[in-house]
Amino acid sequence: MATEPSTPRNAGQLLEPSFIRKLEQAAIASRRVLKGRSKGERRSPRKGTSVEFADFRAYTHGDDLRYVDWNAYARLEKLFLKLFVEEEDLHVYVLLDGSESMKYGTPGKFEWAVQAAAALSYLGLSGHDRVQLFAHTGGDATHSRLLRGRGAAREAFEWLAALEPSGPTNIQQAADWMLRVLPTPGVVFVLSDLFDEDWESTLGRLAAAKGDVCVLHTFSPEDYQPNLQGDLRLIDSENADAREITIGTSLMRRYARNRDLFIDAVRRTCHRYGFAHLPAVTSDPVEDVVLRQLRRLQVVR
Repeated sequence: MATEPSTPRNAGQLLEPSFIRKLEQAAIASRRVLKGRSKGERRSPRKGTSVEFADFRAYTHGDDLRYVDWNAYARLEKLFLKLFVEEEDLHVYVLLDGSESMKYGTPGKFEWAVQAAAALSYLGLSGHDRVQLFAHTGGDATHSRLLRGRGAAREAFEWLAALEPSGPTNIQQAADWMLRVLPTPGVVFVLSDLFDEDWESTLGRLAAAKGDVCVLHTFSPEDYQPNLQGDLRLIDSENADAREITIGTSLMRRYARNRDLFIDAVRRTCHRYGFAHLPAVTSDPVEDVVLRQLRRLQVVR
């Protein structure tokens, strides 16, 4: 069931008008041929009656004579039917990690991810795709209705603006729940810091759904390059565990190595499943990430 937290953001300020106009000139690009639900603008695995030729097959009694290739009949004296690619709409799903750790940083990871989710939603809606939003906050799963058409953008923005991050990271539970309610395979965007021990099995579950997945691996500048020195008491934002620690140059070098190993492990897992993977730092403008970096990965065109 969808939920509406009590402290909404201003939905009208999620994206700048100039950014929205640029989004209208772009589109989400599925790298796989996915089966949609109704007529649209995407290549379908089914054969239909669009203008793009796909194949021939032998004529059988009852076939529409309008699609007989009479040139082939003149040469071979056999009837063949021309088949065309049927175009259908694409389903776009956005899965947003709403755990407590996503609050961290300046700019905050969750605020950045909400803007990115709004941009991806608008890309789909302006491209006549079906869009559905999913989030996991406070240990509970929530989702929007299935949206279609540019006019549904306001509803998508209001749904996103009402979310508040809280609770532990459980991206596996969120993905499992999302996969149970998806109407059909599509393009899935995951926006998360993946600070969850089960992140690898989560990606495996998404791979089994036979969709096209893009992981926006989200970091704050403080995650990516902490500016910490001296004797500190660090407190886990999700479980309140505390640890006394002395931070010096050697420890920060070790942190950087472990960060790079983590990112590389996620990248290799994504590549094994054929997913797109983009490490994104919240100091990078959402516009640049969506319209330039995702275009470079051929996720946006």
